[in-house]
Amino acid sequence: EGRVVAFLISFVAIAAAWNSHHDIFRYVRQVDTRARTLNTAWLLTIILTPFGTRLLTAGVPATVPLRFGFYALVQFFDSALLLALLRHMTARRELAGVPPEALAAWTWREYTPMIAFGLSIPVFFATSYGWALWFAVPMALGRLHRASAHRRKQATVPGPGSERPPGPGRGGWPGR
Repeated sequence: EGRVVAFLISFVAIAAAWNSHHDIFRYVRQVDTRARTLNTAWLLTIILTPFGTRLLTAGVPATVPLRFGFYALVQFFDSALLLALLRHMTARRELAGVPPEALAAWTWREYTPMIAFGLSIPVFFATSYGWALWFAVPMALGRLHRASAHRRKQATVPGPGSERPPGPGRGGWPGR
């Protein structure tokens, strides 16, 4: 049963990583040596994922911080390396035709697991429930992101009576 659970966790983690990688690489115009190096390091995290998930289901309670911490570290580096690759290729203009909203979504999508897994590592040394951050942090950040997007959208949507140009008392001129 533990092997089946480990297999399913590995499959879901690798599928999510591959989807992120595929989304980015469909816009690649060229790749330099640094991008290949970052990509190869990212591939190492994919190879380590099944080993890490197998450790999750190994039943030695005293090793929970090490087992879960290792898995979290692999997932942290998975996101960190993909984000570094994305930033490098963006800075070097190795991507072509990427919509700005896609770039923002990819960045958000990589920061979220970095934060969740990164925060969980030290928590595992205090409690075996550090894994809860793997779910709680993305949910909290997702809500924060949606609320922020909603506020930005509200700020750009004209409200009632906004046909008039800003003036005194309406927030458009300083001093009032």
